[in-house]
Order: sequence, then C-alpha cells, then structure tokens
Amino acid sequence: MKFKLSVFLLLIITDVQAQHQKFGASRQLFKVDDKVFATPVLYEDNILLAGMNGRLYAINQKTGALKWSYKAGKGIATEPLVSGTTIFAGSYDGYYYAIEAGTGKALWKFRTGGERRIGAKGLWTMKPDTMYMEDQYDLYLSAPAADEAAVYFGSSDSCVYALDKSSGKLRWKFKTGGPIHAGVACRQGIVLAGSWDTYVYALDAASGKMLWRFKTGEDPDSHVLEGIQARPVVAGNTVYIGARDARLYALDLHTGNKQWEYSAGVAWIVGAAVVANGHVYVGTSDSYLMLDIDAATGKELRRHRGGGYVFGAPVVSGTTLCYGDFTGRLFLVNTNNWQQVDTFDTPARRRLAAQLLDSTGRIRFRHLAAGADPALFSTTVTVMDKLYRLGPIATAPVIAGNTVYAVTATGQLYAIELK
Repeated sequence: MKFKLSVFLLLIITDVQAQHQKFGASRQLFKVDDKVFATPVLYEDNILLAGMNGRLYAINQKTGALKWSYKAGKGIATEPLVSGTTIFAGSYDGYYYAIEAGTGKALWKFRTGGERRIGAKGLWTMKPDTMYMEDQYDLYLSAPAADEAAVYFGSSDSCVYALDKSSGKLRWKFKTGGPIHAGVACRQGIVLAGSWDTYVYALDAASGKMLWRFKTGEDPDSHVLEGIQARPVVAGNTVYIGARDARLYALDLHTGNKQWEYSAGVAWIVGAAVVANGHVYVGTSDSYLMLDIDAATGKELRRHRGGGYVFGAPVVSGTTLCYGDFTGRLFLVNTNNWQQVDTFDTPARRRLAAQLLDSTGRIRFRHLAAGADPALFSTTVTVMDKLYRLGPIATAPVIAGNTVYAVTATGQLYAIELK
C-alpha cells in the first residue's frame, strides 16, 4: 500500500514538473526614449533601468510608476550594481557614478580616461577601407563589482579601477593592453576582468597587483575581432568566461590554469554564463544557441536554437531557464528535459517578423541586406537598423516571483506573468 501511494505521489510530482511554467499575461511597464543595453536590476520594490539617453530610472515593479530618475552626461550602457543602498553605473560621458538608491541623488562621480565603442578603419575588411567604422555589435560598457570597501570596473581607457565606495577616491588602477567593456567580477579578494587585448586578468583586490593573466584567441590582423565582451563568472574556485574567439573557458581562480575550453565554432560568446547545479548555461551569437555545458568537463550536454544573436545572459529560476534573442523573442526552457515550454514575442516582432526574418523566423544577413553589397559598412548599419525594428532583447531577463521582466534594445520594459 505504501509502495503504491509513493508511486502515485511520484506520478503527480512528475506530471506537475512536466507542465512547467508558461508565459501568461504581459504588459509594457515602462518606455525609455532611447536604446537600452543595460540589464535591469531589482532593488526593493523597484526596477533600476538605464538607457542610452543617459538616464537611470527607478520604476515600481507592480505599477510602472517612476519613483526617480538621474541624468548622466551621455548614455549608460553598464548593468547597474546595487551595493548596500548605493547604485554604481558608468556612462559614455567618461564618468562612473555612485547614486543613492532610495532617492536618485548623486553621491559622487569619478572621471575615467573616456569611453567609446571599439572601431577601426576597414573593420573586418569592410569597405571603404579608409573609413573609420564603429563596431555595431560592441553594445556594452563594463559593469561593476564591489566588496565591502571598494567598487571595481573597467574602462575604454584600458584600465581596471578600484574606488573607495564611500568617497569615490582612487585606490588603484591597472593598465591592460586594450579597452575593457566586459564587466568585472570580485571573488575571494580577486578582481577579474576581460580586456579587448584578448587577455583575462586576475588582480589582487587590495593592491591591484596582477596575480595572473590568461590569453584567449585572437585574429592575427586585428584584436578588434577577437576581444572579450563577456563578464567573468565565478563558481567555487573556477572562473567561466567567453570571448569573441568563439570559446568558453574554465580557469582556475587562483592560478589562471585552464581547466577546459569549449568551442562554439565561429560564434562569439558575448553574454555572461550562468552556473547552476553543475551546469553552465551560455548563449552564442551567429549560431543563435543557448548551450547547456557540463561545468566540470566542458562537454556540451544540450543545445537550444533560437532565431537570432544571443547577447544577454539567461536567467535560471528553479527548473525554468529564460533567455532572449535579437529577433525580439523570449524563450522558456525546462532545464530538466531541455524542452522549449513557451515563447514571448515583442509586439514589434509580431508585426514585422514575416517581413524581416527568413521563412524559419531567423536572422539572415543577406535577406536583410536586400541585395546591397554585404562588404560595405553601410550595409551592416542598415541591417542592424532593421533588426532594431523588431524590438530585440540584448540583455538578460529578470525573474521576480511569478513575473519575468525583460527590456528590449529599443527601450520597452515588459512585465510577463509566469503561470
């Protein structure tokens, strides 16, 4: 009798797990009047949202009402960090800011050597070769990390900075060989940062002294192609970080020795990885994948293919994995069986997918180019402009309770129920 009851209960539990969570009702909670490349952050009952209009907003999670906003000199493309009651974020105006989380009042600002997008003449052999071209996929600035005493971040001036959290005074800075647009991490007294010079750096948090560095792959002609955009993630004593050399690396936190590397073919790994229950979840660019990789061995376990570039990190809550892609679609995947449970399309995607995407609902460059010469830089700009019309998701979604919050690169913040 007890055996039959146990089997019955197991069947009920299994059936509930199989049903899994799906998307329910959705609504636009807020609209930023510019592009957004910063992942939203939750603070108390608010969502912190930063835009390329230079504003940082505190928005009520339930009502969408604006509590306060703060205006920087130029666009904010860093994921804000809340440490205690202080928000830290950087701007293209060349300053890093400390802002009071409850009021939006500026506490201090620190000037770096300046911020810019990566670029080069004749980028990736595009024409005309005499023209300076900004990388249209270099969307982010370095998100910060903090410990009890200091806040750490990278800059386009090639330096990693450590500032006193309370005063904003410089504690130390460390010069790398290239701009740092990847976010930083701080664990066990070690600051980690990836640079556009193709190296991952580990620095002593107290002094800024280099403990080790690790070389990723590079293009023999230009570092512009092969730099590091992804933020390092630490789990236990292992650092996980992706790069534009189309690889994900697992490095020893204390020595920098490579434990394994995973090849994503020719697709960049731009977003941060998420490590949960012995799995590493990370997205790819041109192959449109969300990967499930064994954290100990680097072996690919499973893959899910979306329709466009996956630049943002996924979010994992229980057995629910949620990620967005550049076609304006959110995916829900069950991590137990790796089945796609549901999708959410932005209203813009629903209107324009048939026009802008191929017959399978995926990005195809030549389709979007519509006969224009793909070797011209102007063609890349035109293609990206068309993709932005879909309301692409270039950041990580956020899950709070039974709600998914996702922001499009065109500034729409959606609240989507999970049921």
